[in-house]
Amino acid sequence: MVDVHLHVGLPKTGTTSIQAALDSHADALADAGVLYPGGRHRAHRLAAYDLLGQRVKGDDAGRVAGAFNQLVEEVAPYEGRSVVVSEEELGLARPRHVRRVVRSLAGHRVHVVVGLRDLGRTVVSAWQQDVVTGGTTSWRDYIAAVREPERSQVPSATAFWVRHDPLRVLDAWTSVVPVDRVTLVTVPPAGAPGRVLLERFGEAVDLPVPLWDREEPRRRNVSFGAAELEVIRRLNPRVLGPLNTEQYRFVVEAAIRPRTASAGSRPLRLPPEHSAWACDRAGRLVADLEARGVRVVGDLGDLVPLAPTTGSPPFDVVTEAELLEAAESVLAAVALAHGGLFRRYRRAFEEREGRLPTPAEVAGSSVRAAGFGLQKAALRRTSDSRLLAWAARRYVRRTARSRR
Repeated sequence: MVDVHLHVGLPKTGTTSIQAALDSHADALADAGVLYPGGRHRAHRLAAYDLLGQRVKGDDAGRVAGAFNQLVEEVAPYEGRSVVVSEEELGLARPRHVRRVVRSLAGHRVHVVVGLRDLGRTVVSAWQQDVVTGGTTSWRDYIAAVREPERSQVPSATAFWVRHDPLRVLDAWTSVVPVDRVTLVTVPPAGAPGRVLLERFGEAVDLPVPLWDREEPRRRNVSFGAAELEVIRRLNPRVLGPLNTEQYRFVVEAAIRPRTASAGSRPLRLPPEHSAWACDRAGRLVADLEARGVRVVGDLGDLVPLAPTTGSPPFDVVTEAELLEAAESVLAAVALAHGGLFRRYRRAFEEREGRLPTPAEVAGSSVRAAGFGLQKAALRRTSDSRLLAWAARRYVRRTARSRR
């Protein structure tokens, strides 16, 4: 019987850093007898999507069906030291999903690992995540709805408690998994070395291999500054729809975020007026967790927000000058990313055709694409414009004559 450790989140608790570390050490883990199914985190995400019935448009939807059974088929016969699965979407599991997981792994001991972070950082980070995944809710509306969820009419704020209520997650998983097989890993306070979280996770799942190299682990999911995030929030209504979810993520995560995040703009910190609320909720959560007797790696005191800094304006108060500078940074980031895509296009063309496209071919193709786009736009407007309707009829008659 093998110990299977399921790391189920929560979101915004360093899961990306943990999963990247597991990915990069998959071979070393395998040599030490630890199975990391699929060898990449991607397999775990697809399996969770399949288990929960979740789909993300444009995100390998065709590969989801059967992904959970595929992961189980790899884990079930394993007879090594242990198994580690990490995917924060599993935090959304309801008791029926938990029963299916445990039943599918009936020959093994299932353990659950839940990451926790202080509410002050979590709620700000969750709002940022809502914006960079297409949301348009302002901070003021978001935090008001999070603080009073029973009166909320803000869907993204309602979703916050679905994803970030640790007691709900514990209730779901302990409905089947014994409490003595559940471990909480607390995220260390801001400013702690990056390896501290990886050390805690390694202890929680009894990893025989350290998940870091000699150098400090690279930060992932770095935060936008206040002004840059406000530019993204205002941009979202104009690009959502024309871009599907995965295309949008690519633009923000691959093009804009790496080049503009924390580029001198004011950082996002919980404003002082919400500190008492966050500390009060954190105190009650700590008491509930202590009463449950769940194993903790780290310190439950980490869940109490630190005293807020004062002196700077709230991060959602952004001046026109800050917005202009941030908008220029975002525009430059998109331009640089688009240039990089052009190089990839040239390489793909060369691989397919055996040569690079000539400048004339690139220019001509771009002109034709622009012209065709204008034609489509004009046809969509014919019902609104007599001139465009007359031009469209002339064009149809002319092309009809040419076919005679």
